[in-house]
Amino acid sequence: MEKLSNLEHKFLFYFGFLVVIIFISLSYWQFNSYLQDKDIIQKIVNTENPAPVTLSDLYANNQEISFEYNNVEIIDGDELEIVKSWYLRSRVHNGVNGYHLVTLYRHNITKRNILVKNGWVPLDKNIDRTFLSEKTIFIGRLIKYDRQTFGQDDIPNSEYLFRVDKEFIENETQTNLPNFYVTLTKSCGSGVECINLTDPYDAPHLSYSFQWLFFALCLIIVILRKNKII
Repeated sequence: MEKLSNLEHKFLFYFGFLVVIIFISLSYWQFNSYLQDKDIIQKIVNTENPAPVTLSDLYANNQEISFEYNNVEIIDGDELEIVKSWYLRSRVHNGVNGYHLVTLYRHNITKRNILVKNGWVPLDKNIDRTFLSEKTIFIGRLIKYDRQTFGQDDIPNSEYLFRVDKEFIENETQTNLPNFYVTLTKSCGSGVECINLTDPYDAPHLSYSFQWLFFALCLIIVILRKNKII
């Protein structure tokens, strides 16, 4: 306690260690993100072969089938017809701006619906919808819907979306949806490029974690040396 009361640079000591705590928190956050991304990539790798399912299976919420990133093939896809489609805003693919095409399908027999993210389309495709006519093979990954957070709300009766919001789409189309939507990984459509789901989870979180930890250690040394503690 006596050493603390006689510190030469008290402001640097207390404020500096506050910054150290922030740096360590950022390091932990990046490391936790690295572990989460690693787990997601492992889930994708472990489910390489698509499991054959029907649309009714997705509504049954069978945990052996309905879990995020499970690879599925909707075997009764021939009975699905397009109800409505939207463009998900501000999506970049290989450095090019565009949209993700999101389509609501209805089963001709059961009248149940499924939301599908077909893939990426460039900005100049938002008028030409002829690519929708190609036969779609419904092979893809089950994905959780986006959550409403801060930012612009989706606009009713618009062909554009800011997020894949289950509640908004259900209200917009007066329908019920299963707990997951499908992101296609094969045969995504003419003019539509399939989305590589592993890309967002290949970020250098681990190196960022070590970087923030290094900054924290450097600052600790500066604080202690300035106050002649070491």
